[in-house]
Amino acid sequence: FPLYWFNMPAILKGWMDRVLVQGFAYDLSKAYDGGLLQDKLSLFSFTTGGSLEMFSKEGIGGDIRYILWPMQHGIMHFCGVKILEPHICYAPENVSEEKRKEMLSAWTQRLQTLWKEEPIDCSLEWYFK
Repeated sequence: FPLYWFNMPAILKGWMDRVLVQGFAYDLSKAYDGGLLQDKLSLFSFTTGGSLEMFSKEGIGGDIRYILWPMQHGIMHFCGVKILEPHICYAPENVSEEKRKEMLSAWTQRLQTLWKEEPIDCSLEWYFK
C-alpha cells in the first residue's frame, strides 16, 4: 500500500475494521502473543512519498518504525499475528527507472524466501530503539 498521511489508506483501514473483529481476530482476554490469530503472519509492504532520509530518526518524518507502531503492533500484533520485517520502497516516483527496477527485484527476491523469515521482536525496543 502507499503510506498515506503517515498511515495506511482509508480503504485498507476500513477492511481491517470490518474483518479484524472481536471474537474472530481478538478477544480482550487474549491479546498480543495470546491473540486469536497466533498462527498468522503479517508483512507490510508499502511505498512512501519521502526518502529514506526523511523517515530516519533525524529526518523530518521521524523513524519509520514510529509510524509502524500503531499499524503493526497496535492492530496486527494485538490480534496475535506475528510480524515480519516490513518491505519499504522509499519515494519510487522520485528515483531513476534503474532504481525502481532494483526495488522490484528486491521484492521478487524477498518473496522467494519469505516463508523462511523469522518474525520481528514486536516490542517497544524494536520500534523505539
